Formats: sequence, C-alpha cells, structure tokens
Amino acid sequence: MKREEQQMQEVGHRPLIGIMPSLRPDDGALHVAGRYENAIAAMGGAPVMLPLVDDIEVFRTVLPLMDGFLLSGGNDVDPAQYGEDAEYEKLSFLTPRRDAIERLVLAYAFANDLPVLGICRGMQMLNVFLGGTLYLDLRDQFQPVSGSPIGITHAQPADFGTSIHTVRLEHGTRLYRALHTDVLEVNSMHHQGVRRLSPLLVASAYSPDGLIEGIEAPERSFMVGVQWHPEFFPGREQMGTIFAALVDEAGMARGLHRAGRPLAFNSLDQAGCFNMEI
Repeated sequence: MKREEQQMQEVGHRPLIGIMPSLRPDDGALHVAGRYENAIAAMGGAPVMLPLVDDIEVFRTVLPLMDGFLLSGGNDVDPAQYGEDAEYEKLSFLTPRRDAIERLVLAYAFANDLPVLGICRGMQMLNVFLGGTLYLDLRDQFQPVSGSPIGITHAQPADFGTSIHTVRLEHGTRLYRALHTDVLEVNSMHHQGVRRLSPLLVASAYSPDGLIEGIEAPERSFMVGVQWHPEFFPGREQMGTIFAALVDEAGMARGLHRAGRPLAFNSLDQAGCFNMEI
C-alpha cells in the first residue's frame, strides 16, 4: 500500500470527538478555541465542532457519528436548571440554546456510555445535568475549609498558561489514573463551582480550600469533569494525558460501534430534552 493511502486510512480511523462551542448572544456566532482542537488532535483524535441549531432532529444524525464529546468552557449555566435565581447580579450572560443542546449531548452520552470530558463550565453542566447544584458566585457563597491556605484564588488575572494553585487527586479515580499524580498545579479562571455534588458523581479532585475541582461518574467508562483548563498546558505531559484518556476511550467506543453496538436515542425524549425551548 502506498504511503499516502496508509496515511489516509490512519486518519479515517481516528475517533471523532464532538466539541461543544461557545455561543455569542449578540450575533449567534459559534466559537471553539483552537487549544481544544489541537489538544485532541495531538492525542490522535479528530475534533469536530458540534452545531447549535434549533432543529433537534439534526442531532439524530450528528450524535451517532461521534465517538466521544468535549464540553468546553464558557458562560454560566442557567441557574433555573438547578433551582437558583436566574436574575442574580453576578451572572454572566446566559445561553439557553447551548444549555439545552449540552443536555441532549449528555443524555445521549450517558445512555450509550460514550466518553465525555467537561472543562470548567463543561464540568459544571455535567453536575447540573445529573442533579447537582452550583455556587452562583464563589466569593459570595463559598466558605473555604478550616485551615486552608491564605490567598487561594479561583479567578487568576495573569497568563492562563500559568499555574496558580494546586489540586489534590483522589486515589482510585479515573482522573487519578489518567494523570498519575497525587498533586497537580493548575490554572483557575471561574467564579462558580460545584456546590452540591450529584448523587451519580464522585469528587476526584479538590483545591486546597476544599472546593471540588474534579468529578466523574463511577458507573460510566469515562465521564469526567475538571474545573481548570488543561488545554493551556499543551507541553505538559500530565495535562495531555487527560485528552489522551478521552481519545483512548473514544477509540474503544468506536470499535464497539463498528461491532454493531446499538445506540440508544430514546433517552433524549425520556430526559425531557426535546421539550426544551432552544
């Protein structure tokens, strides 16, 4: 076989990772930071930006093509989804269409045990989708644990590629197995965080002040969220392994699809997603 044909075949076998884009409310433009795409591509995946269209039927075609999903960072999740005040003064602008489609993606991935990595907002949405809640604003509502270090901040003003605090990983979790370390230095750029953890999730990482920084679904092969932004550390092997774990799991899911594994889709109706106004 010619070298060019071999390369095309290898590319054709890359797992497809659907990335949730940000939605600008002023003009409806979609945006995916190149760092997400490059991190996935560097680990052998094929990044694909998901649509945010009104026609839900589009997703009956799109989602079965994906082998895994990355829920990116972005603006706040609508607090009405977890019973809080949607008029809270410190909220960023809300994007209900994105919220609704992320719920579609998570319902589909959860039903079919497809891998998901949630980053920052993506982690928060994973918790909310499975029944958890968020702090509307950490400065107003979060109380650090007794004896925690002074000066921990979750909204760094400096270069996002600079570490600003550490997180402690929980042994035995998928996140720990992916990162192979007890303590990790991370960046931090969020004003919200997990308040009540979903009963379907476990905490896999904590910051020194006690805030949950990593979550995962123990009953799923790989449904993991991190509060920091690993895409800003492409040269660090430990950070890259988060994306490698997502792509590896997606590769195994791709093999199962090819073997004729049925793909449930009625879970979207059961989750009430089709009744959402988007």
